[in-house]
Amino acid sequence: SSGGSALQFEVGQFTDADGVKGAEGGITHKPREVAFENEFTTSPVVLAGVVSMDGGHPVVPSVETVNAKTVTMRLDEPNCYDESHTTETLDWMASGPGVHQTDEGVTFVVGTAEISGGGWSKVSFGTDLSGDVVVIPTLQGKTKDWTNLRLRKVSGSGFEILMEAAKKGETHDGTEVLGFFAIPSGDGSIKGKEYHARVTPAELTEKWSTYKMPKVENGAIFAGVTHNGGDTGNLRMKAGADGSVQLRVHEPKKCGWDDKHPGKEQAFLFVIEGVSSGGSALQFEVGQFTDADGVKGAEGGITHKPREVAFENEFTTSPVVLAGVVSMDG
Repeated sequence: SSGGSALQFEVGQFTDADGVKGAEGGITHKPREVAFENEFTTSPVVLAGVVSMDGGHPVVPSVETVNAKTVTMRLDEPNCYDESHTTETLDWMASGPGVHQTDEGVTFVVGTAEISGGGWSKVSFGTDLSGDVVVIPTLQGKTKDWTNLRLRKVSGSGFEILMEAAKKGETHDGTEVLGFFAIPSGDGSIKGKEYHARVTPAELTEKWSTYKMPKVENGAIFAGVTHNGGDTGNLRMKAGADGSVQLRVHEPKKCGWDDKHPGKEQAFLFVIEGVSSGGSALQFEVGQFTDADGVKGAEGGITHKPREVAFENEFTTSPVVLAGVVSMDG
């Protein structure tokens, strides 16, 4: 694209499944650091997936630290519990911030915003997205207290978000940096990874609801949730072998809630192809030698004289390079 800025985008998984990247024990309350396949040019926005339901205590995923090379994540239990959590499956995706396009040309947005506790914060996309929009929110950086995120007024231009405290009668204080991913509902691919985005009916409670989704390899599961019911509650998931996703709202019962969720919630559900079995992510780049203004590699096009160009990201092994058709200027 003009300016030479290629989308940097990765999907990862903490899981016990055999042959999948990050399979060394899944993730618990203990921080785990993972290195990105390719170093980002700046610190990416990291989005956390929906936590599995292998342990019964309430838990939210926490992005503790992130830089251009690594991200550290853990599972955070409310202090009403013992703050020690069993091994779970957790997906993540990392992307450079900005307005991007899918492989099919659909506009999506990855960004950050400063939000405040004690009430709803408005977040703008900075552009207009078409149709129903799926939003995935994740706080960027370690928080002082357990914090859950709820959404409302999701539109093509932005959304409102609330930071919930664990204990009944308490609110989240202070400000945090929110990371978000917003994409129109539908199907497509990003950097060759198949995805499916859906807005569910308003039906989610503490009981499991099943959603049929097209099966993708090692599907990574993300979701935001509305605030139709006032009790604090976050989503938990079970992934089916056929690609289906089960979701439920999980309230922190020991913190003063009854785990019988009032109201019926919508989920903003996003499933994308995860890391291929064996942990090898596709590395793929396109470049151009051209005289056109504002295009990467534009310093003089190419002639009979050798020209060297650096890849945007270093390949793990020497890549296969394919040459395009030469123009007819000479």
